[in-house]
Amino acid sequence: MTESERSWNLSVLVDGAPADKVKELLDTMVDRAKVFTEKYEDKISSMSAADIKEMLDSLQLFQIEFNDVINYGMLRFSADTTNKESGQINGWSRQTMSKIGQILKPIDLNLGKLLSEKPELNQAPVLSGLKHYLERLHNESRYHLSEGEEKAIIQKDLNGIRLFSQLHSSWVSEKTFEVEYEGEQKTLTYNELSSLRMNPSREIRRMATETLYKSYSNDKLLHAFALRSICADHLAMSKLRGHPSPMTQSLLDQDVDEEAIDTLLSVIENTSDKFRTFLTLKAKILGVEKLEGNDVIAPPTENPVWRFSWDEARKIVVDAFASFDPEYGTVVENMFVNDRIDSANRKGKTSGAFCARHGKAKSSFVFTSYNETMTDLYTLAHELGHSVQGHVTYHTQAPLNWKTSSCLAEMGSIFGELLLTDKILSMSESKEEKIEILSSLLNNFYYT
Repeated sequence: MTESERSWNLSVLVDGAPADKVKELLDTMVDRAKVFTEKYEDKISSMSAADIKEMLDSLQLFQIEFNDVINYGMLRFSADTTNKESGQINGWSRQTMSKIGQILKPIDLNLGKLLSEKPELNQAPVLSGLKHYLERLHNESRYHLSEGEEKAIIQKDLNGIRLFSQLHSSWVSEKTFEVEYEGEQKTLTYNELSSLRMNPSREIRRMATETLYKSYSNDKLLHAFALRSICADHLAMSKLRGHPSPMTQSLLDQDVDEEAIDTLLSVIENTSDKFRTFLTLKAKILGVEKLEGNDVIAPPTENPVWRFSWDEARKIVVDAFASFDPEYGTVVENMFVNDRIDSANRKGKTSGAFCARHGKAKSSFVFTSYNETMTDLYTLAHELGHSVQGHVTYHTQAPLNWKTSSCLAEMGSIFGELLLTDKILSMSESKEEKIEILSSLLNNFYYT
């Protein structure tokens, strides 16, 4: 199967517009944001619940269009950081996102202030569909700074922590590695080499792990400087906003309280012995006295039974979701039919996997690198779980409520992994096949 057959079609995000027209679309979004803010900014302090509803309905429609155009540039760049045009569009997108964030900031500040002064507004029946969004805004408003400071922070982040993050991704994604693999010298991308850390052969896993870590070590100044700068920025902003803890901003962003995080950590600590038991059994199955770091996520055998072509993977995940609900199977099938999955391996493709929103279509795009392994199949099901959860969310919630915390989002992805497990367990015919499946599932829980 060719790379183009495993690449996504992002043109629907901008209605097929060429690069120069995308720039015009972005500029138009900035102008529309200015018109919106000028219309409502000075009226918010005296708004009724019905007035707020009318304003937020208008904001939702704008944000759907705006986010789709912004995502076009960012997703293109994630798929290939070496493509000059993609880099240019991504740069325009980042700048536009910063501009619009600054333009719309007075709306957040003034509405947050109004909700603090009149909390009863959030109980108004006309705003019931936006209650959660308004509660989040109210919680964040207690740490808002002045309008000038908030705008300066947005501009700072554009060329600060966001740029450091992009630099790190671009630097890693453009690397290639000369290694001896399968009896010959090969040039592998970062994602291809990273996938070998789960190879059945311990020697290959060790080679891949050592090669990757050596690369990180060679670039340690870059990685250390970026990480320290991001951490220092976070601590400085936490102090400036008067957060009671460095965790506060993360708790607000993730829409969760500290008690929930403490409970989660407590459960992990209290059940860690079960994972240690699994690792002990894994060492026994692998026939080694002690596991190395690269063994933790390895398959339980040097002769794995399972290997899945892209076409096989497609059928399996569609059937897995359809087994729970035919509608979910259709959602997943449409992700393939409509070219919404980028699974090809290429130089310049950033590492990792994710699911991104396409608001106008109430659908998603999935980003992954597929190498026909059990781990890759689980990653695919994981991200498609996000897309199914997104489908449900987009068709039942107001757009301003679409922002999902990691705690909630990972429920959809783990759900996808469990459906996949049921499916391939039903396909297995031997004890060894079942062990390979369950080991892969537990490995994924370790990561998630």
